[in-house]
Amino acid sequence: MPTSSPGEPWIIGDTVPWSAAWSGETAFALQPSLDFPGMTEVAQIERPGVGDPLFAAVHVTRQRRGLARHLCHVCGGETRVGDRWMFPVASGGFVTLHDGTVGYGCNVPPMHRACAFKAASRCPHLGHLAETPFRPPPEDGRLIWRTDVVPGMEALAATYPPGMEIVFSCYRLFGPAFAAAVEGRRAAWERETRARRDGAR
Repeated sequence: MPTSSPGEPWIIGDTVPWSAAWSGETAFALQPSLDFPGMTEVAQIERPGVGDPLFAAVHVTRQRRGLARHLCHVCGGETRVGDRWMFPVASGGFVTLHDGTVGYGCNVPPMHRACAFKAASRCPHLGHLAETPFRPPPEDGRLIWRTDVVPGMEALAATYPPGMEIVFSCYRLFGPAFAAAVEGRRAAWERETRARRDGAR
């Protein structure tokens, strides 16, 4: 949400998402996973507000914590059932489950309604997509760890023991009803986008 004017401070939860990394948070270590017992995870040092915000880089520890504990992507506060919003066009994807049904995986923590609308008005990427916040069906889903290397962390991963399973990130996997609601929202967004383009010709 890079809308701070030159000379003005960046404010977490206002002009910087809580889960964004900062330039002062570039140290990493391996530790027993706090959310996936028996696994080893990459832990990123936490110094939010130190240095400059790195909007293209998610803080791996806060990303996992946000998804595991339903903490708001924008402000870091707890979200409750009924007030968990998302941007399904900008994030996540469909997953074919073992029984052939289709689920939806989301790798971005949920947002409060107020925080989601704030993000929609201030984030250039969301502004370019012209996507409005979406409140999906109330479902917790399943927390799934990911051991594939987060883009931009390849050099770090190369320093770890070969063949070692290491949790870098995670996502929530939701069932078919949730996926159907997301598919409907995406289809509506495509219709709205097409109508705007046609109207601009």
